[in-house]
Formats: sequence, C-alpha cells, structure tokens
Amino acid sequence: MKTTELRYFYRILSELNNSFTHYSFVWNQFSIDYFKLLKENPDTLTKDYFNSNPFHRAHNIRFSELENEHTKTDKTLIEGIYLLIYTHYESYLKSVLSFSKGVDESIKSFEDKLDDLDSDFSTLDKVFNRVGVDKSLLDSEILDSLDYLRLKRNRLTHRNAENISNSLNDLIKLKGVKLNSYWNLNLPSKLQGIDFVDKENANALTFSIVIDSINIFRKASNEIDKLITEKLTIDRITQQIIIPDFKRLQKGKLNGLKKERIISKFKRFCDSEYAMEIDDQKIELLISSIA
Repeated sequence: MKTTELRYFYRILSELNNSFTHYSFVWNQFSIDYFKLLKENPDTLTKDYFNSNPFHRAHNIRFSELENEHTKTDKTLIEGIYLLIYTHYESYLKSVLSFSKGVDESIKSFEDKLDDLDSDFSTLDKVFNRVGVDKSLLDSEILDSLDYLRLKRNRLTHRNAENISNSLNDLIKLKGVKLNSYWNLNLPSKLQGIDFVDKENANALTFSIVIDSINIFRKASNEIDKLITEKLTIDRITQQIIIPDFKRLQKGKLNGLKKERIISKFKRFCDSEYAMEIDDQKIELLISSIA
C-alpha cells in the first residue's frame, strides 16, 4: 500500500518536473526560433521588437543581453525548484507522522521531545523515532543520499557555512563511489546529473541534477512509506484510517446495499486511494464496522 500522503508527494514531484521541463522547452525553442534574429540585431531592444508582449516595457533589454539574463533566471529557478522539492519532502515526512498518529494516538508529535535519544536531529530521525521504525532497515545508501541532498540544500541557504562544506566533502570522499553505483542500478535511466564523487558537482545545480534529485526522493519516500506502514500494520491502518475514510466518503450510501456491492466499492476505494489489495481480514473489518 501507499499512504495518501505519499501519493500527494508523488503528484507534487510530477507537477514540479513537468513545470520545469515546460520552461526549459519554451526557452530552448525560443533560442532556436530567434537565433538568427538575435545574432544579427544585438542592439535591438526587446520592447521595440516584442511590443505586443504585455511585459515588454517591464523587461526591456538588448538582444545581446538576453542569453545572460536567461542564465541568471535559469539559476534562480533551478535553485528555487530544488529548495521547493526539499520542502515538500520534509512536508511529506511530517504529514506521514500525522497519519501515523491517526493510527496510533500514543505516537508523539513532531515537536515533542524524546528522552535518551542521541539521534533525533533530522526530520527523518524525528519521524522514525516517534513511529518506532528502526532506521537501519532503510538502505544505508538511501540514508547517505538523503544526507547529501540535505547538505546540498543547506549549501544553498547557508553558502558561507564551512561545516556544511566539510560534511559534504567527507560524504563524497567516503561514500561517493558506493552511492554512484547504487543509484546507477536503482534509477530507471541511471544518474544523469549528480556525481557523488565530484566535489564541484556537490555545489552545482543543473536541470539534470534536479531530475536526479526528484527520482531519488521518489525512491527514498517509497521505502520510508513501506517501513512506516509495516510498523503500523496494514490491518490497523485499515481499521483506524481507511474504513472511516471510506464510510465518510459514502455518507450513508451503504445502507440497504448488498454485502457484495459494499465489498466491491471498498475494493475500488482501497485500490484508487491507497494502491492496496484487500484480503478476507480487511473485508471482515469492514463488515463488522457497519453491522
């Protein structure tokens, strides 16, 4: 099964991917279509040529300056999208913790402090510690890659922090080769932009690096989701979350329906909302809840 929180995170990643790909496509097509014009008229002002564009006065530069302006804009957008991706990843973690609390109310909140824990630093640590998931069950390469992406995020927001650079350098030196091998085996098209052994790459952001980051987050969050749902147990999730959601959606429409019809509706709901197949135990939980 997949939590609705994970499916929402996937949808956000797809939308960001599509938006950035669209922007890149449009700019590159613009460069192709106007290459000759821009080259032959370097001193022409954009406001004079693109005078039907509603922003022609607000963005008035010479044709010769367009490429440099695009480079700066591209850099800003790539950095912004990367930071947004990481923000949504952390939002997923916090939302899946809230989901877990809905299954087991004894689970502590993200803000609650836990006693006698040396490792409660990262957002993932906090979620795993509160749900009771053993962090070592996640592939070490995924954990190290998430650290790498976190440090890369920190590098963008705290460019002058030397300790961040040192942490990245240590990770590259000790684990870079292993991480490259792992993701080249586990990504559909191998790594296209990220090179875990290259120090300059660690401080760079390109279209390909953003796409690699999206794919790594997809794989990592899927594995995190599996560990959390296994810890909570599928039957308990079904009883505490899925069946109440199903009954809320139906809003009394189940009254008078035959058992087979109710089960059919429930199967479709579980498949569409949670990518989950149901067994006899889950059917029994459903029937007993509406008896």
